[in-house]
Amino acid sequence: MGIFSKLFGSKDPIDSMKTEELRVMEIKLNRKIEDLQAEVRATESEVAKLFEKAKAAKSKSEELTLARRIKTVSQRKEMKIAAQAKLDKELRAVSNMLILKEHQADLQATGVWDKVKKLEPEKLENWLVNQNLEAQDRDEIVSSIIDMTSTAMLTGVEQEDDLDDILSAIHAVKEGDLDPEEAEEVVNENKEYRPRDLE
Repeated sequence: MGIFSKLFGSKDPIDSMKTEELRVMEIKLNRKIEDLQAEVRATESEVAKLFEKAKAAKSKSEELTLARRIKTVSQRKEMKIAAQAKLDKELRAVSNMLILKEHQADLQATGVWDKVKKLEPEKLENWLVNQNLEAQDRDEIVSSIIDMTSTAMLTGVEQEDDLDDILSAIHAVKEGDLDPEEAEEVVNENKEYRPRDLE
């Protein structure tokens, strides 16, 4: 069951996970996400420094070497962002499971708890990943669970950076058209650099 099998193993999360275990899991996931966010910021800073260094490059060979390093660091950043997106989904699933468990008595009283337990695992997982139960009050949560529907999860397609774009950004930095921070944004946001007089 995707996220649940990764987080809960072979255990059925609805019955077997205790509220305290879910809270601990939520804290650990938050910590991992914060660590990844810090690593992403560090790679952004590293790219800006490499562009700063490229300003003083004396040869095409040195520019090419720096462009390759910028590409490597940018790809590392993309991998960290992809890992963070997965952790965000896991966190949402765990947080919503925690809310379900906290409202278990209400859901049992309305007969909804047994229906939740009978749901197909994929349907429950998709629903938990795509909901924001924290923003809802008790009645809305119960209504949401009653109206539970699965929605398709979208996955982004990663694009590979092109060395030509990085080299163009390096030349723009050297010529004073871009500062290193702007060049870092161009590379990290997969934007194509266009000279200011063409904009």
